Amino acid sequence: MMYPSPAVVASAYDNDGKVDACTLAFAAMCSHRPPAVMIAINSTLKRKTLASILKTKEFCLGFPSIEHVREVDYLGIESGYNLDKIDKIRFTAKKGEFVNAPIINEFKVSIECRVMDIKEVGSHTQITGEILNIQLRKAYWTIGIKLF
Repeated sequence: MMYPSPAVVASAYDNDGKVDACTLAFAAMCSHRPPAVMIAINSTLKRKTLASILKTKEFCLGFPSIEHVREVDYLGIESGYNLDKIDKIRFTAKKGEFVNAPIINEFKVSIECRVMDIKEVGSHTQITGEILNIQLRKAYWTIGIKLF
């Protein structure tokens, strides 16, 4: 009854500075001031992206479009502990402007977040991130909006 919701991919740097990413089942806006999002990652399973976010306290959220449905599905199924998922799907990334977390270049919209709060909620770790920056690929600029 709460679906459909957009696919969202969280990304962070691992201990070796490599890009790690996973598709999320739970993500939502949770504050206007400061602007913030809430994500939840299953903590009952071994999740490398969760470990990376908890260590660095920074992450990016990417909003993919339909042409990347297979890659986004893969990011949610495969574990980063097994192999370099970003390399496997031939995606590229760059460092965020406001956080030390990777922005996946193939996604049209990305937001950069710093962790504000962490809570264990049942099977998931719920992370609230303050939005520090929003990036929209230039090809998709249509209007200028001042967000903050």
